[in-house]
Parts: sequence; structure tokens; C-alpha cells
Amino acid sequence: MPTDRRLPLLCAVLAAAAALPARAAEPFVFGTFNQAALARHAPLPTPLADVGGGSGARVAVDWTNEYVADQNSRESLLLDGESVRVGLGGRLAFGRWQLAAELPLLFTSGGSLDSLIENWHDWFGLPNGGREYEPRDLYRYRYVRDGQTVLDVEDGYNGLGDARLGVARCGDGGGCWRAMLQLPTGDADRLAGGGLGGALWYEQPYALGRSGDWSGALAAGVSAVRADGPLEDQQKTLIPFGWASLGYALTRTLDAGVQLYLHGPLYDDSDLDALAQMGGQLAFGFRYRPTPNVSAWLGLQEDIITESSPDFSIHVAADFR
Repeated sequence: MPTDRRLPLLCAVLAAAAALPARAAEPFVFGTFNQAALARHAPLPTPLADVGGGSGARVAVDWTNEYVADQNSRESLLLDGESVRVGLGGRLAFGRWQLAAELPLLFTSGGSLDSLIENWHDWFGLPNGGREYEPRDLYRYRYVRDGQTVLDVEDGYNGLGDARLGVARCGDGGGCWRAMLQLPTGDADRLAGGGLGGALWYEQPYALGRSGDWSGALAAGVSAVRADGPLEDQQKTLIPFGWASLGYALTRTLDAGVQLYLHGPLYDDSDLDALAQMGGQLAFGFRYRPTPNVSAWLGLQEDIITESSPDFSIHVAADFR
């Protein structure tokens, strides 16, 4: 979808958010985003509606497996690997203002999820994208363009991803204007980030029903980035994004829900879907709240727009207020 058509759509999302009923005390929203190796440079924000404007800390683990093999007359692309991202975050509230920071630790390798994912896809009748014909648990990222090798990475990485700093201004209805600065602390050549950029977005939580058993959030915004690395000449500078979530309180302590996260293409000058098309991730799972100050999350994330997002991610997180 061209950028001039995506921006009005995001504006419509914001207008719909403003018309929703008042927020729930803890709206349902998954704190995860696109975990693809070729998306790590992009400052795609973490949904934060469930933390509101309060102080606290969060530990989030995203265990991700991806496989893409595609080619045309000019290009060939292979993305095959697994990653574990551990996000260590904290936030401080000052009235309506909130300051936040996150330091991600990244561990990449051939992994061990290939067999599980093939069985998962077979069980639900989903395509495997050709991964069943390749050796399992390998790590290989390779991109050839016009006969020249642009990217060729075979060794895993253990180290820092791109650190993030944030500020928010929240209103009486629970909606927050949020801004994020991303620092290039990750190694761009090892596909660990390396993107200097920022994001600005508005996030509006909501509640539905008399008791507020249904809750979620809508958000939309835009990010800007300048990154190094093998594909820096093809990286897009401006990336629109947005998400929508919906959860239902099964009991007083257990919620179930889904979330759709969309963003614009991260690369241009390519005819390969993994680089040229927009990204879409569908997350679904549960939140458990044993006490008013603790929330634990367990979810799965699938690529509803294939190839531009990973096949499969497991999201586990704990939030402390």
C-alpha cells in the first residue's frame, strides 16, 4: 500500500480511538513487535497501553524463528535463523509524564524450533514456506542483488540490541502521546540493529461492556531511522505503523486476547516480498494477574503477511508496578 494511502488510514485509526469508551484499568495489549532480523534496525515501538502512565519495570522474552527463501531475475534472498530477545525495561512517572528506557539483549543461532514450527503449521493446515525441504536448525542470512553478494552472515550473535529511551504525556482518558529515541548500540553488520532513529505515536486504551470485561488499545504513528549495515542503501527512512488489540477477562486474574500490529515496508528498490511489502504480525495468548501490581504474559505471534515478518514467535513477559 503506497505511503500516501497508509497515512490517511492511520489518521482514521486515531479518530476511531478518540471515540471509544473510557479505558480499562489494565487494558489488554501485547508488548511485542516485529522480531525479524531485517527489522531490528527499525524503531518500531512496543505497545505500552497496559502500563498507562505509572512507574514500574518489565522483562520480556521473544523467542523467534524465521525462514524465507525467495528469488527473482535480479535478487535472491535466504533468511534462516532463530533469535532470543530479552528486553529489560523500566519507567518512572511524574504526574502526567512518564520516562522509560529499555536495554535489549540479543542471542541468535540456528536454534531448535524448526521441528516444532513444522508440526504447528501441519496441525493447523498452514504452509511451511519450503522450510520442510531444508536442513533444520541452521543459521544463514544471504542476499544477492544484480550478481553481487550484499549480505552473507553465517555466525550467530550474542550481545546488545538497540537501546531505547521514551517519554510520554498521558491524559485523563488514558490516552498517551509517546515518543521514542532509538540508539544504535547493536551491531548492524551482524543484524543486531544499528539504527539511529525515533518514533512518535498516540495510543488510546479502551474498555467495552458494563463491567469492562472487554478491553484493548488502538495506536498509530510514524518512525524515522538512519541505519548502517549491509542493506543501508535500501532502508526506508519513514515507516508508518499502528496496532489494535482486544482482550476478554476470563476470570478476575486471567485474560485472553489478540493483537494485530502493522507497519509500512522497511526497504525499497526490491521486488521481493520480504523486503518490499508491509509487515503484519498477529499475536494471541493470555495475561495472568496474580496481584494488582504484577502481570505475566504468554503469547504466540504469527506472520499474517508472510515473509516480511517471522513465521513464529513465543512471547513471555512479566510487568511489575
